[in-house]
Amino acid sequence: MVPGPGGVGIIQSVAPGAIHIKPGQMVFIDPTVRSRDHPVTPEAMLQGLVAFGKGQELQKVWNNGSWAEEMLVPLENLTVIPESVQAKFNPGELTSISNYAVPLGGLYPNLRPGQTVIITGSTGMFGSSAVAVALALGARRVIASGRNKKQLDEFVTLYGPRVVPVVTTGDVAKDTQAFLSAAGEGFDIDVSFDILPPQAAFGIVQSSILALRAGGTAVLMAGLNSSVEIPYSAIMTKGLTIKGHFMYDRTGPTTIIGLADAGLLDLHHRREPKVFKLDEINDALEWSAAHPGPFEAALVLP
Repeated sequence: MVPGPGGVGIIQSVAPGAIHIKPGQMVFIDPTVRSRDHPVTPEAMLQGLVAFGKGQELQKVWNNGSWAEEMLVPLENLTVIPESVQAKFNPGELTSISNYAVPLGGLYPNLRPGQTVIITGSTGMFGSSAVAVALALGARRVIASGRNKKQLDEFVTLYGPRVVPVVTTGDVAKDTQAFLSAAGEGFDIDVSFDILPPQAAFGIVQSSILALRAGGTAVLMAGLNSSVEIPYSAIMTKGLTIKGHFMYDRTGPTTIIGLADAGLLDLHHRREPKVFKLDEINDALEWSAAHPGPFEAALVLP
């Protein structure tokens, strides 16, 4: 298997049955491959990254990711990028569609224009993208939480006063109050969105759940593998909804492309990316590990 989840590429050839996708087109490649023979509970894998359980059967066919010179991809995992969008963003910038589509999957069905949302894990790759997506979807206020004040303040510089940073402490009561204060006088918190890394403490998510208004929604998209304690009484008495969400549906990339075309979501790099050739992939991985942060990017080009 050659790694590389998702990316942007040029169609070389298509299988019989393709109607809209043709050779020569630029497409976004969705790495989320789902089995076609169980419509209710399909098996899934992330092409070029990981396969879960029976999803490893899929990996036998769709085995190479985007770091390969060529890759075989299910037809339904391709989204054509219109030429008008290609004129606004270069291929390297268009690779970020994946970064934005992931949080869109959890935010789009649950966040309404004018609402207030907490993003836990805001300074990570997907968390920082979630801040941008929430704003693009019309959030009144985005409460960006994390431990690094300097990185959180960058959101305010970039997006303005609609983003309010909260530096979390790990103290559930203090963090809950900080979230409530960040919402602003007279406003409630409608949605909490968790996309913390696997090693993060769940107490931050507890605080975000406790800060929700009655009838609010908590969306879980993080990589936590262990069982956790939840604030049962608050969930019951306030009628809260806790929802898990994995990746995004087939329309996700199209929605991101539409938001970008409308000027609601900027796909341009916040900082100049570090560019590597395909045969320098190991150097790219080492550079990425040494340069964490919401706006750092390594770009691998053919």
